[in-house]
Amino acid sequence: PGVAMHKPSASLADALLCPPPKFGQVEPSVFRAAFPRSESLAHLRLLGLRTALNLSRELPAQDVLAWFEAQGVRVAHLGIAVWTHPSVAPISAELVNAALSAVLDREQHPLLLLSASGTHEVGTIVGCLRRLQQWSLSGAIDEYRSFAAPTPRLSCEQFIETWDPDLAPPPRAHPPPWFESQHALLESD
Repeated sequence: PGVAMHKPSASLADALLCPPPKFGQVEPSVFRAAFPRSESLAHLRLLGLRTALNLSRELPAQDVLAWFEAQGVRVAHLGIAVWTHPSVAPISAELVNAALSAVLDREQHPLLLLSASGTHEVGTIVGCLRRLQQWSLSGAIDEYRSFAAPTPRLSCEQFIETWDPDLAPPPRAHPPPWFESQHALLESD
């Protein structure tokens, strides 16, 4: 009596609902997370990622890197590229500018910002993006703290506060629609 419904296996349903730690949507087609674990890969597949920006000095696990490659996701290891010595701060204007250049290029979307913890490097990049979007400083810091809790870093908050949006790279030829519309609204004021 009635039609039999096909139910997905519990492991498939769980995998689809298992985002990486510290996962969130920054803007349409821009996401943030800590290094994903193998159980998070099915969730990431749903995003149709084109680019992953590793902001960390470390590399994700080999199985995750292999998965990115198999999915055709370009992985840019920005944190390793700009970090030169242990005495150099892991967050620099060079890292911020390189990351924002990619975030503001819709041809690299959908894009995932990631780092080992998903907290400090990613949070600082997002905080600087918010400053570029002319968010209030308190709003940018509050968002950073919401992902960094319970251990926000004063150095990251100070970087967000003192970062000069006027020194950000201009958007490339193809800025994302959300940035274009926000920019147009700000210009009309």
